Amino acid sequence: MKPIVYIDPQSYKNLSIYDYSLLSNVEGRIHYLCSANYDHLPLPPHVRQHKVFRYNNKKNNLAKAVSYLWSYARILPLLLKWRPQAVHLQWMRIPGFDIAFLKMVKRLTGCQIVFTAHNVLPHDSGASHAASYGRMYELADAIIVHSHATKRELIATFGHAEGKVAVIAHGLLQPSHDPALLSQQEAQFEAHYQLSGKFVFAALGFQYHYKGSDLLAEVWATTPELRNNKHCKLLLVGKNRGVDLSAAEGIENVVIEDRVTSDEEFLYLLTHADVYLLPYRNISQSGVLLTAIAVGTPFLVTNVGGLAEPLDMAQVGWKMEQLSAEELRRQLLWLLHHPEQVAAAKNNEAGWALLRQHYDWKEIGRATQKLYAKR
Repeated sequence: MKPIVYIDPQSYKNLSIYDYSLLSNVEGRIHYLCSANYDHLPLPPHVRQHKVFRYNNKKNNLAKAVSYLWSYARILPLLLKWRPQAVHLQWMRIPGFDIAFLKMVKRLTGCQIVFTAHNVLPHDSGASHAASYGRMYELADAIIVHSHATKRELIATFGHAEGKVAVIAHGLLQPSHDPALLSQQEAQFEAHYQLSGKFVFAALGFQYHYKGSDLLAEVWATTPELRNNKHCKLLLVGKNRGVDLSAAEGIENVVIEDRVTSDEEFLYLLTHADVYLLPYRNISQSGVLLTAIAVGTPFLVTNVGGLAEPLDMAQVGWKMEQLSAEELRRQLLWLLHHPEQVAAAKNNEAGWALLRQHYDWKEIGRATQKLYAKR
């Protein structure tokens, strides 16, 4: 049987966890073309790993582009040798080139093209990538999305994609960490953040405009019941990618730290949060949401993409139908004044178990394998 070639140029941090979890549950011969920065567990024997992408280690955009193109120059003879059943691409970094490359490979090898649309269009890109992604969706033989809402959005935007789109859930992301190191550092984290006895709201990780953390900062700063409350805390901890959080700077019960956290620190903050906040402007699915579900942290989400779908199965969080300052303020104050409801969501073991079963990687792997077999 012909192999599957799975290409992910960005396979590190959460993306390496995603790849490992999926490929470990897909049977057959797989060639995994990934980043030299892959940093998760060793893959099982049926997955042969090739660390071909090194562009992320380059210092400027020109060097990154040259490195990326060189990686694909190395990949081409491998694909001609393997003659795969399917090439499954996770992300495009230079869309015009990526599409031309895949079109050539499809013509030369007769393979099928599978593309995972983690988002219909790249975050915060507006319509600037609509034409190139439209060409990708036209070229692909199958398109994987993670929610029915994303499927509807993709078909509404790119009508020619209808019939190609398969909904396969994004599985849970168990956070990587060293348990011994976490145990050793817990006292240090507590001394730094002083969360004991506080009602903790958190928005962690990379801060981007599409995640709405600027609106969160503004709402907190303009709501005296939040900003002056010594019994609650807001954590905005993670590398800032151009988001204006200045409204909340200097507020005593707000922690703003513009840096990348360790895996241990991230897990500590996530598990010590009473409610994880995802006031996203747009998204298809969120890796950090799947991590929150994995560790059992209740969450507040905007009803965009697939963020609210878990709440159709289990009462472990809350949703905002529309994102606005007024609605976000209302929800934050309600949560703060109803700690018993938050505790009930936290302790909803049956609900968490149901979600963990729904987002189980074994079923996701089987669904992906069936999709390959259809092509």
